[in-house]
Amino acid sequence: MPTNELAYFTESVNTLIEGKLILIDKHIASVLKCVATSPTLRYTLSETVKTMSYATEFSRARVSWRRSDGVVESRLKLPLDRNRMFAFVVCLLTEVDSGRRNILEFLKEYYDDVSNDASYNRFAEEVLKPFKQAGEAILSTIDPESLNAQNVEQAERFFKAEKIYIDTLSLQQIFDEMEQVRRIKDGLQLSDEEIYEFNAASEYFVNALYLKNPRILSVSFLAYKNTVLRYDGTADHLQKIANLINNVLK
Repeated sequence: MPTNELAYFTESVNTLIEGKLILIDKHIASVLKCVATSPTLRYTLSETVKTMSYATEFSRARVSWRRSDGVVESRLKLPLDRNRMFAFVVCLLTEVDSGRRNILEFLKEYYDDVSNDASYNRFAEEVLKPFKQAGEAILSTIDPESLNAQNVEQAERFFKAEKIYIDTLSLQQIFDEMEQVRRIKDGLQLSDEEIYEFNAASEYFVNALYLKNPRILSVSFLAYKNTVLRYDGTADHLQKIANLINNVLK
């Protein structure tokens, strides 16, 4: 296990939150492994379950009502106490991991939405994110500076910026140049790592263009440029993109 328990926990839960439903078994197993190998989390969990019953907590958490059309809907209301909530979600994830609880049936019953993925997103917002916050709070005593509220506020102010206007023509011209770069890349013999870096840099840059936050756009283009410049024949396309970006950032 990494020496930084907080970093390991945050990374594993982020992967579960942001991952696809099809990979949930793998990601839940990673979170449970993190909890099991973290002395701090393991101690908190063992001490908490001494004074709580998961079955009782689940019964209390379950809230049901009958709609006007007669259909019964149910939701889960997590325990308010931080440690009990953390233990509750660990037990829930363990049920899913062991096969005692079917995740699709669970989502349909408590977080039903227009699709399975949408249901999972609701579950992530209402359960996994509070679980992550609880775990981070428990682990913050190890490295309290990592969750320094003043530093977080400063970072949020730095990245907060008014959206800029990017006209449709400029956006299309940028995408056209990126397509030319992609074709050059496809003609090269790249390693799996190089392909991953190219795809990741491209995805961040495209979404930064849609987001229209100038600070995020600048750093995303910098990452894209430095990744792509390694490949012969891309410099002219990158210069055209740079010129277009500079025009919209003025």
